[in-house]
Amino acid sequence: MRFLRACAVMLPAAFLAAAFAFLLSHDPRDPALAVYPFLADWLGPERIPRALSLQFLLQSGLLFAGVFVLWIAYVAMVAVAERALLGPPPRPDGRGLRRAFRLAYVALIFAFAAVVGASTGYVKRRLLGGMEVGPTLVALAPFLAGALAFPPAAVAAVPVAAVLRMRE
Repeated sequence: MRFLRACAVMLPAAFLAAAFAFLLSHDPRDPALAVYPFLADWLGPERIPRALSLQFLLQSGLLFAGVFVLWIAYVAMVAVAERALLGPPPRPDGRGLRRAFRLAYVALIFAFAAVVGASTGYVKRRLLGGMEVGPTLVALAPFLAGALAFPPAAVAAVPVAAVLRMRE
């Protein structure tokens, strides 16, 4: 459960890393920065910022917020069910493998989120035939990065934990 809560705390920061990587890797006049028509109709033209980069941040932020609220609801349901079934959780120590995994996972989730955010042009050209997917991929980048970062962080944590244990 602590892992899910830690992910919930990291997801907004990973979203910002993906959004800034997207903005740094795209031209300021790129059509990928334009607002989706359904969002323009829903918000109204007077509520949409004039700057394309702010339009992009607004729409990707709205898309991220919807998925993030679902994630928070999922984490809350798991926490309530865990506490009801198992009682209060024991307090784990912050040393060894847990600490090494935590350090590796945080670094990898931000790196993978930035890579996913910056690679939306490639996904658009290669996989989706030119359909604009920038805001959607940036909104989903933290969740994709969280899934992608888990296996390499687990593998990287083992030797780091061994080194940390030898230093003690």
